[in-house]
Amino acid sequence: MPTDTAVKANIAAGRLSSSPAAKARPNRVTAFLNRHIAPISFVILLVVIEICVRAFKVPEYILPTPSQILRSLIAGFSTPIGSPNGFYVHLYATGLAAGSSFVGGAILGVVMGAVVVRFSFARRLFYPYIIALQSVPKVALAPLFTVWFGLGFESKVVLGVLLTFFPVLINTAAGLSGVEPDRLELMASMKATAWQTFKLVQLPSAWPFVFAGLELAAIYSILGAVVGEFVGGEAGLGVLILNRNAALDIPGSMAALVVLAVIGIGVQRLVAFVRRKILFWAPSEKTLTREPT
Repeated sequence: MPTDTAVKANIAAGRLSSSPAAKARPNRVTAFLNRHIAPISFVILLVVIEICVRAFKVPEYILPTPSQILRSLIAGFSTPIGSPNGFYVHLYATGLAAGSSFVGGAILGVVMGAVVVRFSFARRLFYPYIIALQSVPKVALAPLFTVWFGLGFESKVVLGVLLTFFPVLINTAAGLSGVEPDRLELMASMKATAWQTFKLVQLPSAWPFVFAGLELAAIYSILGAVVGEFVGGEAGLGVLILNRNAALDIPGSMAALVVLAVIGIGVQRLVAFVRRKILFWAPSEKTLTREPT
């Protein structure tokens, strides 16, 4: 066994850098790759696709190159704001429908989650209908909503709310039901009312679960808006994709898909940012924000 004097001598000589712990410590290159692995891999993938499509002379109407899609993106954002050939009008229509769906679905999901946890009668009454409704493909319901609510905003929002409220409901119910019994017994021993127990104990404990549901709901709200536009919309990125597909403008169609993907990533990051700001005290947030080792 090395003596204290020998260990101190090794430290002074820098020989401990060859220990297993030191070897496991990431260097700057590894830390950089850990942080930026997603964009780096994305750029590499685009370069590979560009080279393969050009090398095999794949027709544009089957698979355009990333550079062709980029040119369509630039052209779409270069058009006047009010032009139906550009992105702005359709971005506004899809964003308004998705945002309204998200807000409506989030409120409905949180309220329904609290109700089914608080009242067992409501759980037995509503749960079978909720499960049955979620088992039905929403694409099959979209034409019915178009008939009932007409073309445009209303039918897209109803479809989006149906998609978004379920993950929020399930996560809210799981969070409210997962409170430690000791904390509930403590509130009962203090003669707390049901509202005080809900506000001070159950709801704070459920927030991490609620935000997990909201992140899913944010993505589903965009999906609901686009599906509604596919079936019967008058404007929106879904309508733009259909029109460009009909004109065999595949680069333009894929450019609209890229815009949708960027919106989805941005919305998810926004919800995650709000979650980190509100739930900075939660142990799960400390784990998620910890630097990779």
